[in-house]
Amino acid sequence: MELVLLVGIVIAVVVGLVILVAALRSMRPKEPEAQVYTPSPTMARTAAATSLASPASGLTPSVIAEIDRLVAAGQKIQAIKLLRQRTGVGLKDAKDRIDHWSISTTAPHLAAVSHASAVATSITPQPGSPRGSVPASVAAEIDRLITANQAIHAIKLFREHTGVGLAESKRAIDHWR
Repeated sequence: MELVLLVGIVIAVVVGLVILVAALRSMRPKEPEAQVYTPSPTMARTAAATSLASPASGLTPSVIAEIDRLVAAGQKIQAIKLLRQRTGVGLKDAKDRIDHWSISTTAPHLAAVSHASAVATSITPQPGSPRGSVPASVAAEIDRLITANQAIHAIKLFREHTGVGLAESKRAIDHWR
């Protein structure tokens, strides 16, 4: 009887060691396998549609100049239509952008006729305005960043050139348009 018990214990220990070795081997780090990326047809279409629908994709200087002209002439509906057509943004987003649109100082104003007073536009920066506290080239870059939905970069750029705090820079960029 003692022999059977001893053999059973030996077998249990051996089986336990085999299980332990197998478990430890599976935990051993392995070299990563080379991965080959093959895009699926739906992913390729999605990426292409996303790049076409990015807000800054259709805003060339001539389109910006046309939107400037329309906004300055009080033709907001046509400006909203043009912005939606060129960028693919939704109606609400386009309306909000046109409501806060500031006349660009960098776009070529080929046929821009402004019926608004110069005080109401951003072409002549006011001393107390955020636009007036930075050089024209920086204001143009901030315009570009805001148009491209890169508000964080615009805030950083504004802070670099004015030395104001984060909260004040954020307020300035929020009211920039």
